Amino acid sequence: IEPLLFGNFTGDLEGNYYPLLGMEEGVRQQLVDDHFLFVSGDRNLIAAGMERDWPEGRGIFHNKDKTFLVWVNEEDQTRIISMQKGGDVKAVFERLARAIKAVEESVKKESGKEFMCDEKYGYIHSCPTNLGTGMRASVHVDLPGWTKEGLDKLQARCEELALQPRGTRGESGGQTGITYDISNKHRL
Repeated sequence: IEPLLFGNFTGDLEGNYYPLLGMEEGVRQQLVDDHFLFVSGDRNLIAAGMERDWPEGRGIFHNKDKTFLVWVNEEDQTRIISMQKGGDVKAVFERLARAIKAVEESVKKESGKEFMCDEKYGYIHSCPTNLGTGMRASVHVDLPGWTKEGLDKLQARCEELALQPRGTRGESGGQTGITYDISNKHRL
C-alpha cells in the first residue's frame, strides 16, 4: 500500500518509499547516520509491544533533497517531517503544511479514512505526550559551553524555558558530541 500512498506526490514532495524489510544495510546505516531514519531497540517501544514484527510494515519515504520525510510505523503510524539546514523556518513550515495535506489526501483517497482527530484532545497518537497536533519543532544546535557544564545543567535550563534537550539520535538514541536537538517540551 505504501507506493499507492506516496506515488502521487509532485514537485518538491515527490520521492521514493524505502521499506525497512529488505533494505540494504549500507543504505539503512547511512539513513540512520544522517538522522533520517529511526532505529529499533527503543526500550519504551519494546515494552509497549510496538516493535513486534520488526521490521515488517515499516519504512521511510523521502523526497530527493531529504527535506520531506514520512516515517511509517515507527512509534505512530505516520510521522511527517519537514526539515532543512539554515534558518528559513517559514519554508520548512510551508512545506510541512503542504506535506500533511498531501499525505492526508492520499490516505483518504486510498482508504476512505481521515486522520483520527478528537474534538477535545486533537489528533490521536500512540504516545500520549503527542496528543493535540503532535507538532514538535526542533533545531539541531552546537552547544559546546553547555556540553562542558554537563547535561544536568542543560536539562535544568531547558526546563525553565519549557524546552527539551535530546541527543541528535532521538528520544532514546543518546547524545553525541556537542550537537543537541532542542525542541518544545509540550506539543502544540
